[in-house]
Amino acid sequence: MKVKEADTPVHFPKGRFWRKKQRKSNHKKKNLLDNPYIKLESKDDFKALMGKIKWIFSHAKPVIPYLIFCIILNVIFALIGIFNVVVSKSLIDSAIAGNQSDVMKWLTIMITITLFNMCISPITSFLSTHSSMKLSQGIQRKIYKHVEYSDWLESSKIHSVSLLTRITSDVGNISSTILGTIPSLVSLTVTLVGSFYTLISWAPSIALVAVFIGPFMVIIGRIFSKKLKELYKAAQEEDVKYRSFMQESIQNIMIVKTFCMEKINMGRLEDIQNNKYKIAMKNTKFSVLTSMSMSFCSSLAYFTIFIWGILNITKGVTTYGTFTGMLQLYSKVQAPFSSLAGMIPGFIGTIAAAERLMEIEALPLEKAGTTENTEKFTKPDIEFKGVTFGYKENTTILDNINLTIPSGETIAFVGPSGEGKTTIIRLLLSLINPQEGTAALREEDIYEEFTRDHRHLISYVPQGNTLFSGTIRDNLKYGNHDASDEMIKEALKNACALDFVEELEEGLNTAIGERGVGISEGQAQRVAIARSFLREKPILILDEATSALDPETEVKVLKSIKSLNPKPTCIIITHRPSALNICNRIIKLEKGRLREVSRDSIYEVASELV
Repeated sequence: MKVKEADTPVHFPKGRFWRKKQRKSNHKKKNLLDNPYIKLESKDDFKALMGKIKWIFSHAKPVIPYLIFCIILNVIFALIGIFNVVVSKSLIDSAIAGNQSDVMKWLTIMITITLFNMCISPITSFLSTHSSMKLSQGIQRKIYKHVEYSDWLESSKIHSVSLLTRITSDVGNISSTILGTIPSLVSLTVTLVGSFYTLISWAPSIALVAVFIGPFMVIIGRIFSKKLKELYKAAQEEDVKYRSFMQESIQNIMIVKTFCMEKINMGRLEDIQNNKYKIAMKNTKFSVLTSMSMSFCSSLAYFTIFIWGILNITKGVTTYGTFTGMLQLYSKVQAPFSSLAGMIPGFIGTIAAAERLMEIEALPLEKAGTTENTEKFTKPDIEFKGVTFGYKENTTILDNINLTIPSGETIAFVGPSGEGKTTIIRLLLSLINPQEGTAALREEDIYEEFTRDHRHLISYVPQGNTLFSGTIRDNLKYGNHDASDEMIKEALKNACALDFVEELEEGLNTAIGERGVGISEGQAQRVAIARSFLREKPILILDEATSALDPETEVKVLKSIKSLNPKPTCIIITHRPSALNICNRIIKLEKGRLREVSRDSIYEVASELV
C-alpha cells in the first residue's frame, strides 16, 4: 500500500535537535510502512498470503505422492527416535541392576533400530534427489515456457540476469521448502508431542519447563525474522545487480577496454560488493542474535533438568537411566521449537521467492494465431492499415501509416535513427502490436493480423552478431534443424560463406565462442545470412545485415537474394547504395510517416543517412 504525501508541506520548528529527532521518527515510520515481511493485519493480507501458498502447492502436484510418502517416513523415524530414548533408558537401568537378559533384549532392539535407520536412509536420499530434481525442473520449465511465450515488450523490462536468478535460485528455494521443510515440520510436531507425552509421564515439572521455554524461543525467532523477507529480497536484487554487471562488462569487454573504463568498473564492482557485504552482515547479525537468544534459553532449561536429575539421583528418587532419558527427551522437545524458529526465515524466503516467480507468470502472453491458416500462406502480401505505435505514453513512433508490400517484392526502409525502421520490423515479427490500425497478411481469401504464429513465415537477420556458442553447423541448423549438408553448403554458397568455412581446420564442425568469437564480424554476418536462407520462408527480413561486409561481397550476397527460388518478399533496412540498388521500392521514414523515394535519389538518400 502506497502512502500518499501530504498535499501541504509540513513546517518543523527551528530547533536543530528536534528536527533531527523528527527525521529519525519519520524514517522509522516509513520503514515500518514499507517493511515487506508477511503481514496478517487484514483479510486482504491473509488472502494474499494464502494465494502465494496456493500457488506454491499448485506447482508441487507432481511430487505430492512422494511428499506424502516422505512425511509418513519422517513420522515413523520420529516415533522410532522417541522409542529409542525409552530403549536407552531401559538398557542403562538394566545394566546398572545387573539384569543380563534384559540388557541383551534392549541391546538387540537398539541394534535393530540402528540397522533399520541405516538401510532406509539411502533410499530416502535417492527419493529426495529424484523428487527435488523433478520438482525444480518442472517449475523451471513452466516459468521458462511462460517467458518464451510472454509479451516481448513486457518481458524485456526485466533484466535477463534477474529472470535467470528467479528461475534458478528462487525455484530452488521453493523446492527445498516443499520437500525439506514441510516433512521436517510434520516430523518435528510428532517428535514434540511424543517427547512431551513421555517426559510428562516421567517428570511433569520438567515437562512444564520445556513447554515454557519452547514457545519463548519461537517468539524470539519471530521477532528477529521480521526483517528477513526484506533482507532476502534486497540480497536477491543486489545479486542481480552483481551478475548483471559482471555479465555485461565481460560480454562487452572490448567496449570496456576501448573506453578505458577498467578503473571505473572496478569502482562500481567494489560498490556492489560492499552493498552485498552489508546485507550479508545484517543477515548474520539477526542470525547471531537469534542463535544466542535460543542458546541461552536452551542452556537454562538444560541445566535446570541436569540439576534436578543430579539432586534426585542423590536422594535416590530417580534412576540414572531415567536421568539420561530425560536429557534426551528434553533435547527432542527443545529441538522442534528451535527448528521451528529456524524455519521461519526459510518460509519467509519461500514466500518472497513465490512473489518473484508470480511476477513472471503475471506477464501477459503474446497474441496467438491459427496455425492451420498460417500454414496455408505461401506467397502472402503484407498490409499496414492506419498503424500507429509508440513505446511510451504520449509519444508516437509510427503515426497512421498505410503500406502494402506485394509478395516477391524487395523493399528498403531508410531514415534517420529512431524514426521507426526497427519498430516496423518488430511489428512484422509480432514482438509488438499496433496500438491503432492493423498489420496483417493477405493471400487470396485468407486474411490474418500478425501474431507470433506468423513468425513461421519469416526468415530474419538482425543487426549485430547473433551467433551462439557451439559449432558453425549448430548455428546454421538453428534456421532449419533438419537441413542436410547439401542444403547447408548451398546456403553458405549463396551467403558467400562457403569458401571461408571450408578453409577452417574443422569446417562446419569448427567451434566458435559466445557471439561468434573465433571468426570475424563479416564472417559471422555471412553465417547469420546463410542461417536465414536455410529457413526458406516466404518473407526475408535483413536489418542492416550486410553492414560488416565489403562492397564486393555485399553485392554478391544481394544478387543471391534476388535469385533465391522461390523468391521471398525481401524487406531491407540499410543505408548503403549497393543494397538500395536491388530494391523495387525505397521507403523513407520521417517523423512517423512514410514517403516513397525515387530511384534517382538513391545516392542522395544514402549520403544523407551516413
